[in-house]
Amino acid sequence: MHYLKPVYHNSIGTTYIITSDLEENNFQKIQLQLAELAILLSIQELKHLLKIIDTSRKGCECKGCGKKYCFKLIKCDTTFAQIHFKTTAKNVNGLEELIQGTLFELAMEDLLTANEID
Repeated sequence: MHYLKPVYHNSIGTTYIITSDLEENNFQKIQLQLAELAILLSIQELKHLLKIIDTSRKGCECKGCGKKYCFKLIKCDTTFAQIHFKTTAKNVNGLEELIQGTLFELAMEDLLTANEID
């Protein structure tokens, strides 16, 4: 049996680790829940998505819009699917904070475990 263990949440969504043991911190995937959309990602894919979000802040490179539509689309490729997020600046900030918070919480948990701190 697998469980969803909450990691981090904010106004844009929630992240969970998928684990078979609630006491251990062993997991293979992270579930990124955005409203009714759930995406399963590895830590590496989550870090890559964070880089994509940072790149999206540079804005549109087309000559026609004059960078008016900077946050219109975030494109993310996973091993199974290509995901396109239509978004706004507010949602980009929320998604970035959600991913950064998740990575921070996971790193903190690893640090506490490595130093045998409960």
